[in-house]
Amino acid sequence: MLFNSSHTLRFYRLLVITALLVLPIHSWALNIALVYNEDSGYQQSFMAEFVTQASSHNKLNITKMPAASLSISALKNKRFDTIVNLDNATGEKLMVSNLATNTFHALTTLARARSFAPCLPKCSKSLPRHRFFVLDQPPARQLRLIQLISPSLTNIGVIVTNKSVTQLKPLIRFAKQHKLTISEHITNSDNMRYQIDDVSKSSDIILAVADTDIYNASSLSQILLTSYRYRTPIIGFSKGFIKAGAIAGVVSNMQQLTKHLIESLASPEVLKKNLSNVVHPKYFNVITNRNVAKSLNLHFATDDELKKQLTSYEAAR
Repeated sequence: MLFNSSHTLRFYRLLVITALLVLPIHSWALNIALVYNEDSGYQQSFMAEFVTQASSHNKLNITKMPAASLSISALKNKRFDTIVNLDNATGEKLMVSNLATNTFHALTTLARARSFAPCLPKCSKSLPRHRFFVLDQPPARQLRLIQLISPSLTNIGVIVTNKSVTQLKPLIRFAKQHKLTISEHITNSDNMRYQIDDVSKSSDIILAVADTDIYNASSLSQILLTSYRYRTPIIGFSKGFIKAGAIAGVVSNMQQLTKHLIESLASPEVLKKNLSNVVHPKYFNVITNRNVAKSLNLHFATDDELKKQLTSYEAAR
C-alpha cells in the first residue's frame, strides 16, 4: 500500500536528517594542503600560527605537507579543495603542474612572485586558480601615509627593476588623483649605487618597494647613508628596514597576515569581488623611527593615530 503524500514527505525528511547526523563533521570542512619548507623558521612559525587560528574554524581541515617531499600526484589523489603554499621555491612547481585546485601563495612579495608568475599582477586568464597574498602594502595606503607624515612631501622617488616595474602604474594612478608626483627610476643591481644618489637629490621622499635586487643586506646601509646626506627620508617596507633608518612604513605582522588568509579561506566569496590575482594585506600597523624624524625636523602623529587615520580613510572609500 502506498503512503499518502504527507507521510511520504515526513519519511524523506527523516531520512535526510538521519543521513546528515551520521556524517562526520570534517566532511563539511574545506580540505587544505598547507605546503611549507621545514628548513625555514619563519615558515614554521607562520604554519603554527595558521594552525592555531584555524582551530577556531570548523570549516577548515588542514594537512601539513613539507615542500621537500611534496608530490604533485599526492595533491591530486587526496583531492584537496585548496592549497596554501608558504614556500616561494615551490611556487614554480605548482605553476607548471596545472592542478585544477585553488592555490593561495602566501609569504611572498610581488617582485618575488613575478619570477615564477610573470603575468602578475594580472593573471586572471592564464592563472585563474592562483591567488598571491603578497607582503607588499597597497599603493594607496603607502602614499596616504606619506601625506600624513607631511603634505609638503609631494615629489616621491621610486626605484624599481624589471621585477618590480609593474608596481609603478598603480602608484602613478593614485598620485595623479592626489596631486602627487612619482619620479620613477628604473635600474638594476649593478647601477643601484648611482641611482640612489640621483633619486635622493631629486626627490622629497623615497618610497621603497620590496625588491631584493635593490634593497638587501649588502646595499641597505649605503642607501640609508646616501639618503641621510641629502636629508631625504625613506618609507620602508619592513620593521627591520624602519629600525635601520627609514622614517616610517606600513607593515603587517604574522598574526595579521594569518588572520586575513584564514578569513579569505573561510569566506571565499569575499575574494570573488577582487578580480586581481594579487591580494594585499588587509590588517596592518604603522611603525615610525622618531629619531630619524627628529633629525629631519619632521613632526607627525603617533603610530596608533596614523594607523587610525589610514584605517578610517580606507573604510570611507
